[in-house]
Amino acid sequence: MARCIADSNLGTATDTYLYSLARNGNTFASVGSDDNLRLFDGSLKLLNRPSPAHSGISCLSTYGSGFVTAGRDGLVRSWDTRATRTGVELLEPRGRGFSSLACHDHLIAAGTESTKEGLGDVSVLLYDTRNPSAPIRDYPESHTDTITQLAFHPSQPNILLSGSTDGLVSLFDANIQEEEDALQQVLNSRAAVHCSGFLSPTEAYIVTTDEHFSIHSIGDAETADNPTVLDIGDVRGKLQCLIASQQPVMVCGHNVNQTLSIVQLDQSRSWSFGSAIDLPGAHGEEVVRDVMVLEQERKAISCGEDGHVKVWDV
Repeated sequence: MARCIADSNLGTATDTYLYSLARNGNTFASVGSDDNLRLFDGSLKLLNRPSPAHSGISCLSTYGSGFVTAGRDGLVRSWDTRATRTGVELLEPRGRGFSSLACHDHLIAAGTESTKEGLGDVSVLLYDTRNPSAPIRDYPESHTDTITQLAFHPSQPNILLSGSTDGLVSLFDANIQEEEDALQQVLNSRAAVHCSGFLSPTEAYIVTTDEHFSIHSIGDAETADNPTVLDIGDVRGKLQCLIASQQPVMVCGHNVNQTLSIVQLDQSRSWSFGSAIDLPGAHGEEVVRDVMVLEQERKAISCGEDGHVKVWDV
């Protein structure tokens, strides 16, 4: 069983939600409902807080030697590890808000948010920070609702994955300008995509908003018509609820029962569920929004709707 070794609200006001976490070296970051980016160290000492970072902050990711954020104000901004702006600022050409981010080297992918009922006007955009005046790619036709997830392939960074609340996960070859030619594969989760990414160079995972979990083959024309490797279905009976990390683990929690667990995925047994580490008490009755597993340090960091960040010895 894990042990909580540090707990801080990082100076947040009452009723502030903390949405997500990122790490760059020894510096950690979180963004919250008060539109602030907060940088802190491994002991949860607050290092800096630009106020506000955005109007309607929505996304956080590691970028270069610092971090990058995006918001519903249609801006992407980069920050060094002291949280002073580095000068990279990207603009959504049509003023739409951003809902997802992914970074690789000098490339930043950003997905837009639909703000209307029914089919939305959304795009997957790709920027080159060496020439930030306009996106170098705009893929507006493959999704019809908010882009909830973006990820670059672990060994082929020209391959960009996007997931949406329209239930589709698309894989693009971002070297190709025309969207029809760039679209390499489409995975249909049949429910809104909560998160998605790469488990391996040949497998992608999808977690839907109704807690269905599946793993799919990618990049193989022979499996394009039947790409599912593993379909667990609704995992609430086994895991209560589910989010996925970049590591081969799942973090599952139940805010009513005040439980949080890190569950290992066993690749040798077709990604079956393995052993679990419990994080007792979690964030009380509040929803846990993000968990970062620090494998080398044998620690985990969590943040939630209680406005707190916690460090766990696992």
